Amino acid sequence: MPTKRTPIRRSPLPQITNAALDLFEKGLRLRRRQEWSREIADNAYQLILELGMKPWNEDVFDCDSDTPPDFMRSPAELEEYARSREIRLELEAALRAKRKAAREVGRAQKAAKDAPDQPTPPPAS
Repeated sequence: MPTKRTPIRRSPLPQITNAALDLFEKGLRLRRRQEWSREIADNAYQLILELGMKPWNEDVFDCDSDTPPDFMRSPAELEEYARSREIRLELEAALRAKRKAAREVGRAQKAAKDAPDQPTPPPAS
């Protein structure tokens, strides 16, 4: 028998936006410089919100390996880790693509700047 319940519309995976990429890049830089700080925690929380995840979801910065930590044993924990790991891999791929596009734009600007203002005259015959 069908029910009258309205299904909840949930997106299967978070949307990776430019703001999320900026937060992820900033978080990586912060974590290279220091072990832990309030700024790192705030950055991670902002990223979770930007991605549409819940605060109790596994932090994408903590999912830097394909194998989960030893203390994660339950299927729910392992599934959550795998989901966060997948999101991290998507963020890393998007960040690589963003950096590559920025390098190409820089090369094009440099080539345009180095190009002569006047076209070269044809060789004299």
